[in-house]
Amino acid sequence: MSQKSSLHYYEDGDIILIVQDTAFCLHQNYLSMASKVFSDMFSCATSYTADELHELPRINITDTSSLAFENFLSFIYPQKYVSITWDNIEEFCRIGDKYEFISVLEAAEKFLEPHFRENPLLSLILSDRYYFNFVYKESSKLILNELQKYRQNSQFLLLSYKTRSALFERYLDFTISITTLHSLKQCKNFKHHSLCSLVKHEQEINKWYDTFFEKYERLNNNTNNIIMLSPSKSMSIIIKCLMEFWGDYINGTWSECDYRFFNDYLAEQFVNHFGKFEPLKYEKSKKDAEHYMFIELKD
Repeated sequence: MSQKSSLHYYEDGDIILIVQDTAFCLHQNYLSMASKVFSDMFSCATSYTADELHELPRINITDTSSLAFENFLSFIYPQKYVSITWDNIEEFCRIGDKYEFISVLEAAEKFLEPHFRENPLLSLILSDRYYFNFVYKESSKLILNELQKYRQNSQFLLLSYKTRSALFERYLDFTISITTLHSLKQCKNFKHHSLCSLVKHEQEINKWYDTFFEKYERLNNNTNNIIMLSPSKSMSIIIKCLMEFWGDYINGTWSECDYRFFNDYLAEQFVNHFGKFEPLKYEKSKKDAEHYMFIELKD
């Protein structure tokens, strides 16, 4: 014998959903408009003969608890609204995805967008599972920045193999890039301006590179070992070094060739060497915001 839900048993309802030992009397039209899965299920519902359930059609819902389903209904029924929180978001996403309640998944994504920093790993897991593109990218920045810590968490294995592989590959690429930074001294692909004094400017470029790597080695030594830092801290040191490097020449008289070297060629060299780094979206306007590597969802 099922007991009636204290929150979602409506006298004007026309469908009974049985979850564990609880009966929910709901509205077919309301649920059908929100979910094609429920619409298809209602067309196959069988008659229930118990007098106390008014002989309405019924459907047994499995794979969830009555409490979780009750909370879920409290979200989609406005008069009993329950907001999405860290405590219920996993169950909301699972039920919303199973029964194709798109509005529930959209609400879950909106919850994660400003809150992913509170739980980056769970945010990435849910984004990986339900294709939340923005949250996937942003939370991956924080995971990659402390990958050694997060990979020891048992929940790390809840990420798809594809995402775990992408994280490891991106982290390995960065580690190799740090250890091979001096390879950037090879600037033979730079095309000088047609009016440039090639020999003289080539000597200046070599001198600038030497100055940059002197600054880099000094900063690296002051931090003991840049390789042992988090990627964002490592990149912050390199960016600081570059800014000091460029600052030495910013007040000078630049030729067109100088400008192309510093603002186009050198920037492209660093992007190609390290891959893309950027701040968290909500910190882009922040002065001295840390820059993070990231991965993105792919079809």
